[in-house]
Amino acid sequence: MASGDVNDPQLAFIRDQVQLCMLPSLKKDLDEVQVLPAHFEAYHSMLKQELPELYDLLQRHEDVLLNDILYQELRAQLVLLFCELTASQTIYSLDAGDAKQVLQNANQILSKLASICQKAEESYIFNYYERNLHKDCWKRQLGAVHGYVRYLEIRYANDVKMSAQMLTFSLAVGLNVRECYQSEYKQLGVRIFTHMLKHGRSADIQQLNVQGVIYEHVFRDVQSMDTIAETNANWDCLCLCLDHLTELDAFSWNQCDDMLERLIQNVSLASSTEMSICLMQIITKLGYYFAINKDDIKSAIASDLTQPNQMVACLEVCASLNVCTNFRWAKSILHMLVLESEKLLRSAEACAQMLAAMQRCFLVCVLSIPLQALHMHLGEFYAKFVAVLLESIVVHERTQPILGLTQQFFQIFIYQLKNCPSDHQAASNLKSYLTALENLPAVIVK
Repeated sequence: MASGDVNDPQLAFIRDQVQLCMLPSLKKDLDEVQVLPAHFEAYHSMLKQELPELYDLLQRHEDVLLNDILYQELRAQLVLLFCELTASQTIYSLDAGDAKQVLQNANQILSKLASICQKAEESYIFNYYERNLHKDCWKRQLGAVHGYVRYLEIRYANDVKMSAQMLTFSLAVGLNVRECYQSEYKQLGVRIFTHMLKHGRSADIQQLNVQGVIYEHVFRDVQSMDTIAETNANWDCLCLCLDHLTELDAFSWNQCDDMLERLIQNVSLASSTEMSICLMQIITKLGYYFAINKDDIKSAIASDLTQPNQMVACLEVCASLNVCTNFRWAKSILHMLVLESEKLLRSAEACAQMLAAMQRCFLVCVLSIPLQALHMHLGEFYAKFVAVLLESIVVHERTQPILGLTQQFFQIFIYQLKNCPSDHQAASNLKSYLTALENLPAVIVK
């Protein structure tokens, strides 16, 4: 086939096939009808029949399609189609098991196309999404909605940054889809926001106050704790907002404090151990958000603390933290740990996971607070928390890793108490706890 033969019947057929394989619009708005996977069975049957033929044609004409300037519009249409097909977590998706090869081919072609798209293709793609994701029509365009998220993921990856125009449009799309009552679309909005915050230029984000708008909208929904994945996605998005909030001051109450307040409330409301652990890990992350040596802290608490040398290193790094936010929340976190300790008496596996999360939360958020400021609250905490730790050892029949994790907790407490100046009143008040804790390891291994 000669390059540039725009009237070639096979290329015309490819255009028709692309349009045929695009997901049809819904006849009614998304929130007016109940959309079920069964509604897409005929569409799936058509795709399984037509896509192999389309792939065969694309392979035969690959050189022209990928390189000829006359086929920019067709390349853009192919990108739109394969973004729809490879979008994740959609109600219309082909079954990954039955259509594994079909989806692999789609991803391969999409990757090739994305790597060569120029301004002409991008302009066509943008205009398509602008038409189909308008506030008044997006609820009928499921393919465009999910395809857009996939397009953002493949177009803006690694160090590729979004333009101010794409930021503005993406913000509008994210806000629109979050108006849908279905949690799936609220989360789709969060995925869009997260990608914007990761791949937008900081100057554009801050000038347009993108981070402020996203923070306000996502923070409203963090009371919902339907799944671990959704909870993590919401809080990760909010943490990314903090990176762009230029007015944050560790010395005064700020959005980070609002987040910690809500997180601690949510921990008390969480019914499952898994959700409590998820939220506690986010609290820990916020505990070192303002730290100068943030990366050192992150690395230390991610290390294997069962190794004595790594535990010692972690204690030293965490003890050096000097974050005003932790001063404001240490008492509340101690109270939270006591309340959550009852979950240590559930299954042995849950107990071990909970202990590990509690350790890291204590190391980051409490250990660095001088005992002079904390000693009034530590006595009650030690009495209640250590009692539950000992009870959990009995309940779980002294099994590992629970026994080891408990001993590590005692090591952390002893380190904390020994760091108090000996001439301070706090040292005198807590001396009995230090003595008791030093004797406990010998008792519990008997």
